[in-house]
Amino acid sequence: MSEDVAKDLINYPPKAWCRAYFDTQCKNLMVDNNFTKYFNAWILDARHMPIINMLENIRIKVMERLADYEGKAMSWNDNFSPPCMKLYHDYRAISHACTLKFNGDNGYEITEGKDKYTMNLEKKRCTCRLWDLSVIPCPHAIKALMHEKIEPVTQIHWWCSKEAYLLTYKYKIQPVRGVQFWKVLPSQAMEPPEIVKMVGRPKVKRNKVANEALKRKGISLYVVQDSSAEYANGDFFKNG
Repeated sequence: MSEDVAKDLINYPPKAWCRAYFDTQCKNLMVDNNFTKYFNAWILDARHMPIINMLENIRIKVMERLADYEGKAMSWNDNFSPPCMKLYHDYRAISHACTLKFNGDNGYEITEGKDKYTMNLEKKRCTCRLWDLSVIPCPHAIKALMHEKIEPVTQIHWWCSKEAYLLTYKYKIQPVRGVQFWKVLPSQAMEPPEIVKMVGRPKVKRNKVANEALKRKGISLYVVQDSSAEYANGDFFKNG
């Protein structure tokens, strides 16, 4: 898509930017570094507050978020998350266009268009690596599972289940009373940071106002409103 981007990517190992080389330890298709950017935007108002007010604002946001997401998970109609089920149904639709060849053991050769993939149901691995990366059976795995009379949806990992999501939001942040009721131990009191000497020579000269440099040299600016001939040449600058 971009020649310059392609040249830059060559300088980095493929396992850092190409999904085909990703480590399968991470079982999530959303592998990116947008978390920090999203979090900073989420606490945008709180970031400009004093430290205690900022932390209190973040605490309230997290407390409400946990309750909100637990309520959303409770409303799921399926035993798995809606994004997971949408991806599963898409994979299942693709599997109908695939053809299967079985070797009589645990090996399957799945043809999708002009490509062929090998599938091992015992190890739950496909050469497309999609099942390893997402814990959701890929189209080729679904084709093999249907051949074995196994319902593919039962092979979705527990991590995507409703039960797992509810456990994520099980532990809540408890409400607290106002700051006047806080009991702060002297050893835990929040003190301002120590003054640190900055790098570089300290500034000793103040910022000058406009035309201050000219005045120090004995030059003054006069605007003379006179129609006489002596000022007709426009020379309004006079030595002080």
